[in-house]
Amino acid sequence: MAALLGEINGNGRVVAFIDLGSNSLRLLVARITPAGVVRVLNEAKQMVRLGEGAFATHELQPKAMERTMVSLCSFADMCRGYGVEEYIAVATAASRDADNGEEFLERVRERTGIDFEIISGKEEARLIWRGVASGWEQSSSLRLYLDIGGGSTEMAAASTNHAEELDSLKIGCVRLANMFPTGEKPVGTKVFENMKMYVRNAGVHAFRRMAKLNIPQLVASSGTAQNLAQITALLGQGHNAPDTPTILSYRGLCRCVKELCSRSRAERAELPGLNLKRLDVIVPGAAILQTVLEEMNFDTAYITSRGLRDGMVHEYVERFCPGASAYSNKSIREKSVLRLGRSCRFEEGHSRHVCDLTLQLFDSAKAMGLHSHDGEVRELVGYAALLHDIGIFIAFSNHNAHSHYLVSNSELLGFGEREVRFMAALAFFHRAKPGKKHAIYNELDDRTKALVRIDSLFLTIAEALDKSHSGLVTDALFKRDKKTCVLEITCKGQAPVERSRLLRCEERLKKLCGDDMRIDFNEPAQRVF
Repeated sequence: MAALLGEINGNGRVVAFIDLGSNSLRLLVARITPAGVVRVLNEAKQMVRLGEGAFATHELQPKAMERTMVSLCSFADMCRGYGVEEYIAVATAASRDADNGEEFLERVRERTGIDFEIISGKEEARLIWRGVASGWEQSSSLRLYLDIGGGSTEMAAASTNHAEELDSLKIGCVRLANMFPTGEKPVGTKVFENMKMYVRNAGVHAFRRMAKLNIPQLVASSGTAQNLAQITALLGQGHNAPDTPTILSYRGLCRCVKELCSRSRAERAELPGLNLKRLDVIVPGAAILQTVLEEMNFDTAYITSRGLRDGMVHEYVERFCPGASAYSNKSIREKSVLRLGRSCRFEEGHSRHVCDLTLQLFDSAKAMGLHSHDGEVRELVGYAALLHDIGIFIAFSNHNAHSHYLVSNSELLGFGEREVRFMAALAFFHRAKPGKKHAIYNELDDRTKALVRIDSLFLTIAEALDKSHSGLVTDALFKRDKKTCVLEITCKGQAPVERSRLLRCEERLKKLCGDDMRIDFNEPAQRVF
């Protein structure tokens, strides 16, 4: 697989992105091409607790600095192994609040060659928003982007492309743990309520400003939120819980808090799903998240693994990749799809033609009342059509399965996880009939299954109508002839291969349109010499 990734990447610059927080140290190494294609080479994370003891004393503590330095030296060795040419490194709350923060980072530079920039809280909030929004469904509506760090909590009230409010609160799970030490005993109700009261008071002005915006959705991006969602899912669903839950309800969080607080430290360590490296900070983190949900009147938090590093990568591509500007008129989603297709050397002319035919079928079928799928689904169907053949880059045999893998596991910015699963399923089923014999189909939720059953047919037909990759079929439209549904195909030349392939779809077409449907295949008269 390494050789394959190297082939996909081609020429490019190897860049390391490092986020030094108050609790965690994160590294991402990526090869970035001039066209803005990002291929992740490796990721690493260490819980260094740089902020431990720092918020009360305003000094980074010797043991915390030692832990962090050891991990940074290890990261630097890893980066040298990958031939990293450039470091983009930022330090957040612990470093910016400590009197000796800059001094420590200077020692880091001398030992490792990594030059950190201390960023402000608002800049941190902005980068987190950019990182999360670039991988989330696009929306003109506001969302509250929330990240609970070790020393601070960042909040951004923003749409996909515009931030209305950016704020950074001096509240974090490490800072709160230092202020409200719980020791080995269970956490009493009064202690937990005191934590929440502190959060409420510290964030009162930000909460009031943002509450006035009537934000409909909250997206939480921190490791704290992810771990709380995992614990909550296991408490409620047991072994049926998803590996990476994407939704955390307020009610579920309350159950989780009750379970966490009722246990001693040793008992808490036995709780399924709890990351032991967060053992001493998970309760303060829960206090922060619960307070935000209450103050902002949210009953649900959507959970994502994206965050600050993704924002750093996104901004790097925008600023330093000249090829990426060629896509500047396109949406984040379309740019992302085209980057993936081109990195896999897809046959763009064929893919665009199949996309056009697929959408002709989608639109005309909707006009006939054969389905009621909305414009958002239409957009995803078009993107899936563009990417349906990218698996040929790996091998032609079973290339629909390879396409499914590549769509599922690539960095498609601007899409939610459910949208990616839908597009990947369409890519797979352009050469197979959706059904229970396929694990890929069984893993989909009921709504997505219903969409795939119909929309994959449009893509299958469109692919059949350009089997020769010659663009011979110009139009494919569902029409009504009295009470009969007709699929009318218009060609600019003789297309025997396409005609033959289309007949393979007849059974599925009759299921959609009725047994009396017919196909009108209109080819120009063959010239005789």
